[in-house]
Amino acid sequence: MDRIQMVLKKYKSWCEKLGIVNIDDVNRIIKEGKTNQLINVSEIWHEQNISEIAEQILENIDKKKIVLVTGPSSSGKTSFANKLQLHLKVLGLNAVSVSMDDYYLDPENIPKDQFGVSKIEDLEAIDYERFNLDMADLVSGKTAYIPAFDFEKSKSIKGERAVKLQEDEIIIVEGIHALNSKITDNIPDDRKYKVYCSALTALSRNDGERIKSQTTRQIRRLIRDNSFRNTDYKRTFRMWPEVEAGAQRNIYPYTDSADIIFNSSLLYELAVYKSYIGNLFAGSENDTENAEKINNIRELLNSFREINTNMIPPFSLIREFIGGSTLDL
Repeated sequence: MDRIQMVLKKYKSWCEKLGIVNIDDVNRIIKEGKTNQLINVSEIWHEQNISEIAEQILENIDKKKIVLVTGPSSSGKTSFANKLQLHLKVLGLNAVSVSMDDYYLDPENIPKDQFGVSKIEDLEAIDYERFNLDMADLVSGKTAYIPAFDFEKSKSIKGERAVKLQEDEIIIVEGIHALNSKITDNIPDDRKYKVYCSALTALSRNDGERIKSQTTRQIRRLIRDNSFRNTDYKRTFRMWPEVEAGAQRNIYPYTDSADIIFNSSLLYELAVYKSYIGNLFAGSENDTENAEKINNIRELLNSFREINTNMIPPFSLIREFIGGSTLDL
């Protein structure tokens, strides 16, 4: 059994102790008026896991100074990284956030595929050799000069940010290539934490079939794209195969090297997404191209009793997808 399956097994065991293994169980709790309890227990599960990770980092602060966080699309890695930063602050540690996105090459320098399309999700789209050197300098106590990238202009910005770690500071890096050894091979493995984040859904449908983690992530992505990127569901569906193919190339091959696996799934989240997806798919009756995908998602979410968005804490990871998060640092 691989480590991801072990984490999922532990999560399923916890769910079983709560008596929540399928959709009917979630609906029963909502019907009984215990929705707040369901939400709070789920959120505290997240906080406890992140707190344990922060404690582990504190115990090894003299040796390990960089935390590398990755995960597939809509895995919640950004919210996780922000939450971890807050948990570390509670323990007296400050975190310096470094974005791999700031190391993007200018468009003309990014390799292209056979159709002339820039391969922006591949490692070669990033100046990873410079990133490697900068991170090694920071970990060794030197000053590094961090670049910046303007995505509106698709160009590197002149001027750099001078960064030097203090004794009570660590680096948190979040990006799709974070576990690829090429980006930090100047830093020994025993001096860094590698974190893999994904929505390892434990709930089953009422017929016993487990809800796929990829399904949860796709629903998150549909809602976020529409709410924050002005992208309709059709475009998200079109992009999704390439998004997953990118994860197959750039993320999944390195998950075994992770020191920590964080499960971003929340027991109640699909009941929250029900109304968002209902609005998103409104007027899609004539969309024959995506009919099967739409029907599958509708059928799943319609089997849940709805949870009102107003009940969701502002620090919940779910807010990364539906809005209203207070985790922006």
